[in-house]
Amino acid sequence: MTRKDTKIVEAGRAPSLHAGAVNTPVYRVSTVLFPDVETMRNESQPYTYGRRGTPTTRTLEDAICDLEGGARTVLTPSGLSACTLAILATCGAGDHLLVTDSVYGPTRVFCQRVAKRYGISTTYFDPNIGAGIDELFQPNTKAVFLESPGSYTFEVQDVPAIAAAAHRRDIAVILDNTWATPLYFNAIAHGVDLSVQAATKYIGGHADIMMGTITANAAYKERLTQIHGDLGLCSS
Repeated sequence: MTRKDTKIVEAGRAPSLHAGAVNTPVYRVSTVLFPDVETMRNESQPYTYGRRGTPTTRTLEDAICDLEGGARTVLTPSGLSACTLAILATCGAGDHLLVTDSVYGPTRVFCQRVAKRYGISTTYFDPNIGAGIDELFQPNTKAVFLESPGSYTFEVQDVPAIAAAAHRRDIAVILDNTWATPLYFNAIAHGVDLSVQAATKYIGGHADIMMGTITANAAYKERLTQIHGDLGLCSS
């Protein structure tokens, strides 16, 4: 079995993407050429427009997806945009969202301002609630947003217990996994549907980039990819 430290070195290096180069070249393009009109109509080639991905961004997505053990990873302009996109991928007007009370401050602001304006109601819960979260579910609850360890107070949540309770009611589980990263907590394997990271932190490492990532399991792969493209989110 490949160890995670080996994966970090090897992940994303698919020779078919970059003609055998050690690393994928940096693509900074908007327009992508199609070999013929039929290909353009069918969108059968992997790259259609710079905003929808390039070999450079796909390489990073694939590497993170491999580490996360997910089905698809998308990149966003910041960690906060990854948190909010995950919410919008699971909730809409008239839906109810459960959010850990230890959540990252700007995510709470989004719930109180933007989500509320678009008809998504939010209830905050004790991060130590565990399986007791079952009592907070409403008929219109569509997602539970976790953060473990908590952003400022470092509570470690019982993610498997919360995920099991949510999945019995077909409720999505989102986890901001920035602190632990998939190296120290395999979110997808513990029942999380959408695993979020602020790549600005450990992945960037030098305070010189802004980026977020969301990795979905197979059940939420298509929904995440669709809303990511519909909102025009991308990273250079």
